[in-house]
Amino acid sequence: MTVTIRGKILLAFCVLGAITGFLGLSAVSSVVESGRLVVDTYDKPLMSISYARLALSDFMAMRLALMQRQTAAPHQRHALDVRMDELARSVREDLVVAEQRSSSEPAAAAARHTLLAVAEWNGLREHIVAGAGSDADRAALEEGAAAIISAFDDLVEFTAEDGFRGRERALRSIDAYRRLSVACTIAALLLGGIVAILLARRMVRPIAAASCAASRIAEGELDVEIISVGSDELGRLLEAMARMRDNIRTMMEREIAARRSAQARLVNAIESSAEGVILVDGDNRILIANSQVASFFPDLVGSLAPGAPFPIGLDAALERNMGEVRLADGRWVRLNRSSAADGGFVVIGSDITLLKERETALQAAKDEAEAASRAKSEFLANMSHELRTPLNAVIGFSEIIAGELFGAVGQPKYRDFAADILRSGRHLLEVISDILDIAKLQSGTTELRLEPVRIDDLIDDSIRIVREQAESGGIALTHSIEDGMPLIEADATRIRQVLLNLLSNAIKFTPVGGHIGVTAQHVAEGVRVAVTDTGIGMEAASIPKALEPFGQIDSSIARKYGGTGLGLPLSKLFTEMHGGQLSIESAPGKGTTVTITLPALIRQQPASLAVAI
Repeated sequence: MTVTIRGKILLAFCVLGAITGFLGLSAVSSVVESGRLVVDTYDKPLMSISYARLALSDFMAMRLALMQRQTAAPHQRHALDVRMDELARSVREDLVVAEQRSSSEPAAAAARHTLLAVAEWNGLREHIVAGAGSDADRAALEEGAAAIISAFDDLVEFTAEDGFRGRERALRSIDAYRRLSVACTIAALLLGGIVAILLARRMVRPIAAASCAASRIAEGELDVEIISVGSDELGRLLEAMARMRDNIRTMMEREIAARRSAQARLVNAIESSAEGVILVDGDNRILIANSQVASFFPDLVGSLAPGAPFPIGLDAALERNMGEVRLADGRWVRLNRSSAADGGFVVIGSDITLLKERETALQAAKDEAEAASRAKSEFLANMSHELRTPLNAVIGFSEIIAGELFGAVGQPKYRDFAADILRSGRHLLEVISDILDIAKLQSGTTELRLEPVRIDDLIDDSIRIVREQAESGGIALTHSIEDGMPLIEADATRIRQVLLNLLSNAIKFTPVGGHIGVTAQHVAEGVRVAVTDTGIGMEAASIPKALEPFGQIDSSIARKYGGTGLGLPLSKLFTEMHGGQLSIESAPGKGTTVTITLPALIRQQPASLAVAI
């Protein structure tokens, strides 16, 4: 019957387990016996000696207390008597323990004899302390003390002899157990060596041979010979290793063939690519460089061969793994470098000539657009005098006609025509003034004339100007100004223009029967003014558009209410020029609240300040 490796290991384990168990039992027995002897040696003789010496020490202390009592003051004698009684009780208890711990009859007899002598001496002492003793009693007390000390010496001597005898027994027992342990250990080592030799011959050698064969296969030596050794598990393992070797050999041959085919396809793909491709290894040497690279850099053809170092010129162009190079023929090439896992890298060169031409065209168009924008702003800024002068003349003559300064015109309708001319001229002047203000803001030539201003005065002036317009439209106009409003440093004309724009917008978009409220209060940021109406309102998404120059939320609204859409943008720009902010809260059908916040203190500036926007 074939014995498996499992059976062999189990048999060896049982043998070694039996040896180990025998050694363990012997060691435990030795330790237990040695411990018992040590305990007996300490627990009896040594403990008996310790208690005997303690009793002797207490007896000597009692004698000393008796001697002190003879010379002590009357009030100290009671304390000494109590002390001697306690010491007598302690001596008696220690001697009882010494007798119990004695390991021989002579030692126990000596302890009993000492205990009786101490009891007689203590009785005589109490008789003398009570005042009934004679000189003969005192002499007997001294002789008894000497006899007690001699008895203590005998007790210690007997007990010490018992300890020495116990020590000799313990040493003999330990020596015997030591010899037995050494003999058992040697026997166990011999048996273990025999078992190990048998296992090595039956198991370890074939396993070592198999391990050597596996190492050679792992190193790529696929022709190693593997010999089977029996039909147990090890034999089957070696047979499986032989089959594995043959399978690995077959797989390696297929893998090599596939790799060669893949490398060929890769080389063909790289060569046919419209991009320039350079593969570089970890030693900075070229592995592959396709023909497109040579077409980009004909001067480097001799430096692009496999094995050559990567050209320094290309390396300098690849700053931060990316670079652009203009070729001698005018073309542009973009180079990108990507790191590889083996420490090398791949460089891809792409022709970006068309992209560069498109970029140049876009830059030129951008420059033209910026130039046109600057020209527009300059044109609008320079049109102030040419537009204002004739409009002022039209308005002046219209005022003369409307006021009939030189007599009656003749027909009443002429006054109506003149009034229409005046109204249209003023409206046109207002529109042109807003346009010019926007142009000046964009060209950076708007000037602020800063001075200390009271915001409540500006609010009162603005409300007074628009009150008639609000009342004629059936709109209630109220205002609330907090007491103690701080001064602001501002251009009063510009801030008044902001307030008038906000109030005019509110009146324009508030229906008959509506309400407009103006509030001013002092906040941490400075001064906050809010204009709230109950007008048509607008969507939150439309607010940014309303703040753009010429912006209208809806063309139908523009036709119905009129206006250029410059009021809010101008107000926002003027507020921000003063270091403030403008915000809008609105909802359709629920009205609009426009809030401006101006700083109470602005750093000192020249009287005429040009602010660029």
